Amino acid sequence: MAQFWTDSSLSLALQADLTTPSTLAAGAFVPILGDTPKVAFNTPVNELELMVGQVGAAAERIVGARSGTLTFSVPLQGFKSGYDPTAENPGGAPAQVGGAEVIPPWFILLANAVGCNIEALAGATLADQNTNFWRGTFLSNSVYGAGKVTEAGTDSTNIQGDAGEGAAHKAGQFLAAAVSASVAPWVGFIKTKVVDLMTAFEAARAATANYDDNAANIYGTATAWQSDDQPRYLTAYWTGPNTKACYILSGLVCESFKISLDAAETPVIEFTFKFYDYSMDKTKGGLVAPDTYVRTPQIVGNKSGVLMFNTAVKCGLEAVSLEWKAQLRETKCHYAAQGISAVAIIKPRVTISFSIPHDADNDVVYSDAGVAGNTGSHYLQSSLELGTTHSLGIYLGPAVGKCLGVSLPASIVTQVPSIGDRDGLQAYTVTMEATSYSGDETDTAETSSNSPLDAICKFGLA
Repeated sequence: MAQFWTDSSLSLALQADLTTPSTLAAGAFVPILGDTPKVAFNTPVNELELMVGQVGAAAERIVGARSGTLTFSVPLQGFKSGYDPTAENPGGAPAQVGGAEVIPPWFILLANAVGCNIEALAGATLADQNTNFWRGTFLSNSVYGAGKVTEAGTDSTNIQGDAGEGAAHKAGQFLAAAVSASVAPWVGFIKTKVVDLMTAFEAARAATANYDDNAANIYGTATAWQSDDQPRYLTAYWTGPNTKACYILSGLVCESFKISLDAAETPVIEFTFKFYDYSMDKTKGGLVAPDTYVRTPQIVGNKSGVLMFNTAVKCGLEAVSLEWKAQLRETKCHYAAQGISAVAIIKPRVTISFSIPHDADNDVVYSDAGVAGNTGSHYLQSSLELGTTHSLGIYLGPAVGKCLGVSLPASIVTQVPSIGDRDGLQAYTVTMEATSYSGDETDTAETSSNSPLDAICKFGLA
C-alpha cells in the first residue's frame, strides 16, 4: 500500500560551512511551529537542439547545479510555556534539564538573519555551537532582578535601578519592569544609560502602579538587532509522516523575512531562505512535535499594544508590515559541492510600509525650506524631498513572557507617498527604510559591534 506524504515537519540545525550538511543527530534539530513549508527546487535546465537522429525524439537537456527556496510562516511567540522568570533567563539554560529553551526558535532565526552578533557564538564543537545558537547566547540578554526598581526617579520614560543594576544592562537593549510577572510591564528600548538610570526611547504605556514601586522587579529580556556579522548556515529536515519521507535542504541562508504588524491581529513572520543543495534520505523521516511557546497576542490596547510614530501614539495606520531583505553574494568554486563555496549577505535593508489617512487638522504642510505653514508640501512628501527622519515603534504585552518590541529609531521615506481611497477615506501609502542612527548613549563599555547601541532596527522579547 502506498504511503503518501500528507502532514509535514520542518526542523533546523547549524551546519559547519555552506557545502557540508549538518552531521548533528536528529535530536539536535529544532522543529518549527509554522505553516506547511513551500519548497521550490531550482535546477537550471538548458535545451540544446542536439541532433539525436530520430524525428520527434526529445533532445537531451544540459543540467546545472541544485539549489532552491524554502518559505514558511510562523505566528509570533513569546517565551516558553511555563516560563519562570525568577528561575531562568533568556540566553541561559532552562530551569528543567532537557526542557525547552526560553527564547522561541523564530526569534533565533530572525537574529541570525540580521547578523545579530552571531560571530560571538561560542562552542568547542558544532553540537555545542548548535545548543548555544538555539539558546540565544549571542543575543543581548538581560537577567531577572528581584526588587531592583527604585521608585524615586522612575516614570513612564525612566527606570531608576537600585545601585549596581545599570551594569547589568546595555544601551539599546529591551527592558521590562513590573511589580509581578502577571501584570502589564513597563517595556521599552534603552536610549540612554547613566549609572543606574535607564531612559527609554519612547514612553511606556503600562499603568504606573505596575512598575513605579520599590518592590518592582526587572525581568529578563532578549534583544536582536541589525549588525554587520554574517549569518550561520543551516540545514533543514523537511519530513513527512513516515521514516522514508525526508528531504535534506542544506546551506540555508535567509534572503528575507516579513512581519505583519496590523492592529487587532496576531503578528506573523514569513521567512524566505535560499538553499544550495538538496537530497532525499529514506531513514530520517517522521513528524516531530515542536516545543510550546506562549503565543504573542493581538496588537490591541487591552494587551498593551501601541504604535508610536515620532515617539507619540499614532492611530489610523493600516497594512503595517516590516520587511528585512538582503542580497546574496555567492563565491563560485569549481571544487565546491554545487559550485559555490560561500555566501555573504550584502546590502541588508529594513523597510516599514503602511497606509495612513489624510488628516486635514493635524497633517503639517512644509515649505521647500522645511518651514511649517499653510502652503507647500504634505509632511510625507516633504520628508521624501528633504530626507527627514521618522521613528517608529510597536510594543505589545499584557504580562511578562508575552511582550514584544520593535523599534526603528530613524527611518526615511523612500518612495513618493501615493494617495487613494481606503474605505471611503483618502489615505497615503508610505514606504520607509531604516537609516543611520547614533542617538543612544551609555556610560559603560558596550559598542555598536557587541550590543544594540545605535542599531538601526531592534527587536525585543520579555
